[in-house]
Amino acid sequence: MSIKVRIPTPLRTLTGGKAEVESSGSNIIEVINDLEKNFSGIKERICEQNDQVRRFVNVYLNDEDIRFIDNINSKVKDGDTISIIPAIAGGAREKKKFYLNYPQEVIKEPLIYLVGKNCNVITNIRSASISNDIGIIAIELEGETADIEKAVKFFESKGVTVEPIVLDVVE
Repeated sequence: MSIKVRIPTPLRTLTGGKAEVESSGSNIIEVINDLEKNFSGIKERICEQNDQVRRFVNVYLNDEDIRFIDNINSKVKDGDTISIIPAIAGGAREKKKFYLNYPQEVIKEPLIYLVGKNCNVITNIRSASISNDIGIIAIELEGETADIEKAVKFFESKGVTVEPIVLDVVE
């Protein structure tokens, strides 16, 4: 099985300057382990000791963030492309407030927990009204601008309507 892996500039010293390499495996962590066999030291720059992708590294499988698939257990197949992208730090931390309108089919999913876990934001529920038919939540998200944007996209990808509350605070 042949998987293309796009290597970011800071890691190309480990791949002999190659911007793209071939690897194999049935899921993301197997591909990373195969990369390590061929390019010693690359795994420690991508993963923590527990094999989870480092907080400031983004991994995409065919342009989809693996955190929204099955993370390091995301299945890969012949011809797939994996992109390793280091997050750019240094943005301003913000607090932004939103109204979330949950449709009935996702009310029971732990979306607020998942967005905090997967998008590197702190969640603070400011008010909520939830019934069997709809959930309306006022939530505050705190984090880097890009992480808050990622959180909003995550909610929207789950069918949640996200409306900004205009009194945003920048720290």
